Amino acid sequence: MIHPRRLGGTPANVARYYTIGDYYTKGGNEPSAWGGRIATELGLEGAVERGALEMLLAGKVGEQHLGRRRHGTIEHHPGWDFSVNAPKSVSIMALVAGDERIVAAHEKAVGTAIGWIEEDAALRRRMNGDIVHETTRQLLYARFTEHASRELDPHLHTHVVILNMTRHAGDEQMVSLETRAMFAEQMTAGQIYRNDLAHRLRGLGYDIDFDPRRGLFEIRGVPQDMIADMSRRAEQIDAHAKDHGLEGQAARTRSFFETRRAKQKVGLEGLHSQWSVRSAAHAPTLDAIRSRADERGEREIGVDRATASRASLYGLRQSETREAVNNLGRLIRTGLASHVGEVRLEDVRPLFEAHEERFKLLRTREQTGDGVLTRGRTSRRTARLEIALSGQISLSLDDTIPLASPERIEGSLRGSILNDDQRKVLSWLALSSDRVVSVDGVAGSGKSTLVQQLKAAADPDWTFVGLAPTSSAAGKLGADADIESRTVAALLAGGGHDVTDRHVLVLDEAGQLGSRQALRVLQISRDTGARVILLGDNKQTGAIEQGKPAWLMQQLGLPTARLKVAVRQETKSMKAAVANARRGDYAASLDALDKVVSGQRADKLAESLVGEWTRLKPGTRETTNILVLDNATRLIVNSRIREVLKREGAIGLEDLRHSVLTSSGMTNEEKRFARFYSCGQVVRFARDDAARGIAKDHEYRVAGIEPDSKGRQWVRLAGENGGQLLWNPRLGRASEVAVFLEDTRDVAAGDRIQWRLAAKELDLKNAERGTVERIDGSVATIRWDRKAEPQAIDLALHRTWDHGYAETVYSAQSKTYDRAYVLAPLGSGLVNAQNYYTAITRARFGVKLWTEDPERLVRKLEANSGEKTSALEGLGRLARDSHRIRSLRHPGAIERERAAMLQSRTERAQRRADRERAWAEMFRPASLAERLAGRAHRAAGQFDDYLHGLLGAGKQAAPEPVPEQRRHQEPDRGGHDR
Repeated sequence: MIHPRRLGGTPANVARYYTIGDYYTKGGNEPSAWGGRIATELGLEGAVERGALEMLLAGKVGEQHLGRRRHGTIEHHPGWDFSVNAPKSVSIMALVAGDERIVAAHEKAVGTAIGWIEEDAALRRRMNGDIVHETTRQLLYARFTEHASRELDPHLHTHVVILNMTRHAGDEQMVSLETRAMFAEQMTAGQIYRNDLAHRLRGLGYDIDFDPRRGLFEIRGVPQDMIADMSRRAEQIDAHAKDHGLEGQAARTRSFFETRRAKQKVGLEGLHSQWSVRSAAHAPTLDAIRSRADERGEREIGVDRATASRASLYGLRQSETREAVNNLGRLIRTGLASHVGEVRLEDVRPLFEAHEERFKLLRTREQTGDGVLTRGRTSRRTARLEIALSGQISLSLDDTIPLASPERIEGSLRGSILNDDQRKVLSWLALSSDRVVSVDGVAGSGKSTLVQQLKAAADPDWTFVGLAPTSSAAGKLGADADIESRTVAALLAGGGHDVTDRHVLVLDEAGQLGSRQALRVLQISRDTGARVILLGDNKQTGAIEQGKPAWLMQQLGLPTARLKVAVRQETKSMKAAVANARRGDYAASLDALDKVVSGQRADKLAESLVGEWTRLKPGTRETTNILVLDNATRLIVNSRIREVLKREGAIGLEDLRHSVLTSSGMTNEEKRFARFYSCGQVVRFARDDAARGIAKDHEYRVAGIEPDSKGRQWVRLAGENGGQLLWNPRLGRASEVAVFLEDTRDVAAGDRIQWRLAAKELDLKNAERGTVERIDGSVATIRWDRKAEPQAIDLALHRTWDHGYAETVYSAQSKTYDRAYVLAPLGSGLVNAQNYYTAITRARFGVKLWTEDPERLVRKLEANSGEKTSALEGLGRLARDSHRIRSLRHPGAIERERAAMLQSRTERAQRRADRERAWAEMFRPASLAERLAGRAHRAAGQFDDYLHGLLGAGKQAAPEPVPEQRRHQEPDRGGHDR
């Protein structure tokens, strides 16, 4: 791990801290050294001398003194500490078991990691009124390796003190360092360190165990209880962070400083004596691990190109599941994490560089999304995917007929409840001859009502179908607009087989679509001629998957109408809060909310929110939704609400504990590789596979990972009946595999629960909520909010549910409540402008918000929009690849594609007509002539059988049976038996 922090204090105190020591007396085998390209230029080498370090921390380099002159003095920030920490088992084997080779391996791995950080060294200057960042790749730093933590646990770590200065190669003058890119790359540097160290440890004879999702590892065999016992400092920080509700590295830094002990008078020799006593019970185990390593001896661990290729390809594919544009560092980090100890930076980096040379990996040059993209990369495949959206727009223009005549539209609008904004959009939609169009409407602008009125205005032979990315959003659109509804996934799974050119596909919450989903919807529209109306709000929460196609298509020229008037909010204050949030004035938006609770720690905020919600009257509670940002917070809030409701007697005192399934969070790319599965996970398949013994919707438990004779890994699954099978996750579609973690929940009569996965057999949608009326064993009788009659569900068979008091912002999108309570802890990475805007727009009358500091929240919302990235935006090709420019650039290609589209659509319609005729013929009632002919045919057959029987009897042979095929060859179409 690498933990960077800004240095504080005077240069003298900082220099003393690192060169002499603070909480124990440093030993001679804890080395220090100068590093960085600037150190070589300045002639700094060998051990770090205190006086030289103090001068450089003060910004003094020769005759130059860096800093700003204020009030007669020069102010200069000294620098940053990028602390590199070895895994605990590595510290134990190096410092307790005494394998000094590990310390040397650690030092080399630190150098590799900091080399990556140095590549992002930059400066900032103002040019023509704009701030420009320039990469220098020049650092000056001092390294200090230490062996103990502040709690005097064995802790091998190196402080890399990066001085606040840099310059371009060849320049004489130093300038202050710009660190935003270095901080952005700290996680990549940490992974580079772990992979390099793990590979060296294998070369020393050690085995390692690693987590391919997080990229962490430990030396195999080091006891977990010993690791826990030797991690008192980490326990202190974790306990403080948990007690104070602090999440994330920045928040944990506070715990680090607030739990620091004072300096202790002890030397390394004394520490080693303490460690020997503390580790006495585990000494035989450590000796055995060391002996096995020594028996193997030091050896060179080769890295074959195939393994490096798999790691690099996984790094690219996995990163692209979430974002279209990523830093090169993230691609490398993800690939390294999946193969800890097997590949290093030097093994995978050349492969990424080769991809760039062949233009399979493209460098971005424009900002997209919120991240610092100093080494932004996108793939050619992703760019082509987005360009394909532009092509679909070109093909959709003037490719259909209006939904109704102007006269019919005018008549339907007489006496309509629609406002002027909605009326204009309805007329535009109905008269448009473009097959694909978009409506970008502010949250709560009445898009569902608009669709209902559009259906009424359209000619009666049009069939409207509501679509949405989630089943709950699709169901709500269908109910509000009084049309058939289904999820986008269901449409894509069926390939649009039942869709024709008389269908209007109304896709709500289009902003939640990923690029691949959006393209498939447009391809179905192209093949069938069905109209598509995209409804959404680009300011709300976007897709989980890669891309922001709704926004992108609007930039590429998709015909778009705007709904600017919000009708959901019914008070002036709520209208102001939403309008200001949409404009980006978050301070004014917070001021317009009913209440903002602050000044408390994150853990106390949740308690305060729960306390206020439980003081509401039962009827008000039902119409006041609690919105949180992540599932972890949702679980905490749900648990605390249940505690209060139990004391009130609002839910039954007797809890029944049931097993539930929660999402593992695995991406489709992760689900394709056995190494990402772990024992105890539950796997379900969306379709039968008789050849492999897999049954649809049955639960299989992961029993282990096993290699075959060729070294390929398989997952061993245990079925519900006790049988086991080996399964290769690379065979079949990852999208048809669901992987869960098993957990438990208490449930009692009166509990609110939420269904977490759509269940067609139960007619339940994802995120649907209801109230438990009674519990009989494992069977719960639940009254769902959208159903009049209660439903009995066996919770032992159907386990995808959870408590339903709090809801995440993502699952609440498309829903409306009277009021909302919003919890926005600043330590959460999900606090961004899109989530804030989505949360407050759920409410009609008022919102109350809980956060530690409103001013800090405003700054965070301003800095974090939450927007996804786009390849074309990052490449600076939005204008060049718009449908208009592409049509001018490739007019012949567009016309050929249009001709092929029309021909394919004609053939598809013909095949559909042929199938319908065949079905009609099969089930058509038989005429009198057909019935008489059928009877005559059967009579002839029976007479033929009689003659065969006589001939067979004369030869004393057994009669030949009438073939079953012939007996049923001509059925009686009249349906009569003789």
